[in-house]
Amino acid sequence: MKLRPLLLAGALALGALSSAGADQSDLQWQLRIEPQTVKAGDEAEIVFSASIPEGLILYSSDFDAELGPRPAKFVFAANDAVELQGPVSAVQAQRRKDKVFGSEYTYFANRAEFRQKVRVLKTGTDITGRIDGQTCQERDGTCFLFKEPFSVRLN
Repeated sequence: MKLRPLLLAGALALGALSSAGADQSDLQWQLRIEPQTVKAGDEAEIVFSASIPEGLILYSSDFDAELGPRPAKFVFAANDAVELQGPVSAVQAQRRKDKVFGSEYTYFANRAEFRQKVRVLKTGTDITGRIDGQTCQERDGTCFLFKEPFSVRLN
């Protein structure tokens, strides 16, 4: 009877270590606005780029979430500086068929790029939010969920 709580505590501790290993430091994110200088009324794109370590994959944002892996999701904080124009788009994600579910999913290896089109309503403010996603080690299938805050200045 006492062994069961001990096993549960051990499993929780191991899960915490796995989550700690999934620290977002594995991915290096860079954000920029294109074009760099904009004025009210302009169309622009927020570009999210990630450097992905060798052997790690980052799931993209453009596949069915019911498949199993969690697609990347971009959550923007409410602001009055931009109006989002459609969903975030993944740029040149790779495709793979899942052996278990028989469905396709998209992912990135080495480098990822996502773009969000916006209509600029005012400048001189920050656009903030967070990226929710999942990475996996290709060699052993160990996967990690992450939440990464972002901020980019709209000049």
